[in-house]
Amino acid sequence: MTAMRRAIVVGASGGIGPEIARRLHDQGYALELVDRDVDAVAAALDFLPAPSLRALDLSDRAALGQLCQDIEQDTQAYDVAVFNAGIVFPNMLVDADPAQLDMELEVNLRAAIHLLRAFARHMQPRRRGHIIATVSMGGIIALKGSASYAASKFGLRGFLMSLHNELRSHGVHVSGIYPSGVDTPMLRFEARNNGSPLNFVSTPQTVQQIGQAFDKALRSRKVEIYPSWGDSLSGRLVGSFPWLIPLILPLMERLGERGRQRYLATLERPR
Repeated sequence: MTAMRRAIVVGASGGIGPEIARRLHDQGYALELVDRDVDAVAAALDFLPAPSLRALDLSDRAALGQLCQDIEQDTQAYDVAVFNAGIVFPNMLVDADPAQLDMELEVNLRAAIHLLRAFARHMQPRRRGHIIATVSMGGIIALKGSASYAASKFGLRGFLMSLHNELRSHGVHVSGIYPSGVDTPMLRFEARNNGSPLNFVSTPQTVQQIGQAFDKALRSRKVEIYPSWGDSLSGRLVGSFPWLIPLILPLMERLGERGRQRYLATLERPR
């Protein structure tokens, strides 16, 4: 009898996490879901037949270390491991709270590095598995008002590239998904709290679109997946020529602010 495939999703609440979990469930994976708010995960996925839930605050280094140890020592193989957690506190750097700067780096980058290392140490001896992380277009082009967030996402992108090259000869695949603005609680928070208007230049993507990108990552095993081809092309172009940013930023911010107002108007409508 063939053993059931297993997947672990770290950051299973919000908008994207439940969508990824649904798709993995539909593809026949047994799920282990990790999040700070397991009640929210259980409510969003109440149709699932009792997935394994584990509460974890990624800024709790002791608890994170224990999870990493448990992953490495698990005798049952994880076929897919997903890091989907993230946090942002939009603000100009000179006005930013140092504790919030630390939290962005702690959750978005440090915790990701340690968890991805644990996934790699679990999968490499078995010579199979797929590690997938939700990153951001904020890791391709830096947004004014999100310097620490951009630093964490630029760092995560570089880490994934290195890990991909380290593991490819061992049969383990590594992929990053790079959404632009996605209609999730995080984007709604940014819209209402002075987040970068560049998040709203194009219409925010849906969690279903990110789910489709996740499925593409599983199928193609490519190192980078972009849900929006247009956003990826423009973002990578501008990111390759940073001197362009000050020249086009005023126009992009005006367009983005209009997009933000349209998005905020949709939030006021009954859902």
